[in-house]
Amino acid sequence: MTAEAPARIHRLAATLANQIAAGEVVERPASILKELLENSLDAGARRITVRLEGGGLDLLQVEDDGVGILPDDLPLALERHATSKLHSVQDLHAIATLGFRGEALPAIASVARLDILSKALGCNQAARLQVAGGVAVINEAAARGPGTTVRITELFFNVPARRKFLRAAPAELARNQKVLRQAALAHFSVAFHLYQGPRGLLQFPAATDAQGRAERVGGVLGEEFLRHAVYFELEDQGLRLSGWLGLPTYNRARGDEQYFFVNQRPVRDPVITHAVRAAYADVLYKERHPLFVLYLNLAPELVDVNVHPAKAEVRFRDARLVHDFLFRSLQRVIAEQRPGTVISTTPLPSQPAPPTPANLPLPLRAPAVEEGQGDYWERLVAPAKTLGPMTAPVADDAMPDQPVLGYALAQIHERFILAQNAAGIVLVDQHAAHERILYEKMKKSIQQNDIQQFIVPEYIHVSPAQMAQFEHAEIMLRKAGLEISVAGPSSLAVHAAPLGMNSESYGQTIARLLAEEGAWARGDEDELLASLACRAAVKVNRKLSLGEMNALLRQLEATPRAGQCNHGRPTVIELSLGDLDRFFLRGR
Repeated sequence: MTAEAPARIHRLAATLANQIAAGEVVERPASILKELLENSLDAGARRITVRLEGGGLDLLQVEDDGVGILPDDLPLALERHATSKLHSVQDLHAIATLGFRGEALPAIASVARLDILSKALGCNQAARLQVAGGVAVINEAAARGPGTTVRITELFFNVPARRKFLRAAPAELARNQKVLRQAALAHFSVAFHLYQGPRGLLQFPAATDAQGRAERVGGVLGEEFLRHAVYFELEDQGLRLSGWLGLPTYNRARGDEQYFFVNQRPVRDPVITHAVRAAYADVLYKERHPLFVLYLNLAPELVDVNVHPAKAEVRFRDARLVHDFLFRSLQRVIAEQRPGTVISTTPLPSQPAPPTPANLPLPLRAPAVEEGQGDYWERLVAPAKTLGPMTAPVADDAMPDQPVLGYALAQIHERFILAQNAAGIVLVDQHAAHERILYEKMKKSIQQNDIQQFIVPEYIHVSPAQMAQFEHAEIMLRKAGLEISVAGPSSLAVHAAPLGMNSESYGQTIARLLAEEGAWARGDEDELLASLACRAAVKVNRKLSLGEMNALLRQLEATPRAGQCNHGRPTVIELSLGDLDRFFLRGR
């Protein structure tokens, strides 16, 4: 066999090179819309109008009132790597604009018919350029006000194989709407309008104040999201995080309502994803997803956006710093958040601060408990025994610093605690609340290595299946503060346990745990502690006295992340006097 002659190296034709680039930049109408919106925003537009036909397959037009393009620069704008946004290598290391690669317009023009009409500020004449498949067909003077209009028709007319991979018009329209919503959330000062044919689909007026910004967020994610979210601003070490964070109890089966912006750029990044999931780990079911709109701002030189042509990925110079800042900030907000509250800008401590009372706009003055309520009572309220005497609610004027959760009135069906506070009434799920209290206590005990050693071990009789489960999970049990040894063929000895466990019987709780192969067996020590807390917490159908209920409320107020149990269910529901008045149609 004879070797074939080597192929000669040659330069690709400009049209072919642009079509190759289009494979990375121009995936569908929504990706075109993203690139055109970025150009308009970089041009300083304050009003952007998008017009579609056929979901963008037949027509995609973007009009803006930005600075425009000079007539002599218009043909250059359609050449690869021609841009007004970068001038030197130093600029590449601190990119402050949304676009910078100089590839979008030539890539789009190579696979569609493109018409650009632009008038630059200070020019007397607008210019128009028409391109079909990468070839200019018209370049002429025209009339227009300051700004630019880009009109895209017949997408992929010259590469029909690419068009076959597009979805139907309604699906492509939905993708375009999502891109516009992202832009609207990132740029509050800009007005956005979206039309499908003559019909207006989305309209976002410019938002110049806090109320306008909240209304825009509500317009994108719904007013229900705003009612179940908290706005916050936190900064530390040159990083600033702000936005709306949804309550863990307000979640979805899919993560499609999560918006994260880095310097106003929507991004996907594993560092960010991991930090968010870790912050919600203790308060959200694993198969559920939180809702949020978050903004991270940092110096441009600390983040590299030149990772992929689509510009949806970033690389942080110090990923660990960013991850830890995001995790600590979000964990703090989740621990303190209440719907409708604002957590204002404050520096974060360099190390995580000790847990602070959650959700407490007023100082606590919790009642003490009565003696003689039995062994269970002694264990449940031990931490609250230094507080002042109280067994029933008092008048608001006699208690100016009334606790946030108020004072217990009654127990409902031996399941819920009914309390009265200054604002109205409070319903507390006694099991979910106690579960959160125990879990946080045990975690703190583990972190501080505050383990109680038993003088006499507590022995557990176990089945062969339970023994096998113990042998499988022995290391995890030790990490969770449980020192257990094998005492015989069918018995275990418990030598130590976390201080916060507060169980009726350590042995009974651990035996129940080993009898089930729950999520903890596939997770980590936090999963195990959550399972222990669930099994050790006060159960439904357990009758509590007023003193017991009040002690539980006081402990809940001093517990971080108290709004949800370890499985993401709410622990507390509050109804204001206004809510109660509306139920009974008072004032009508």
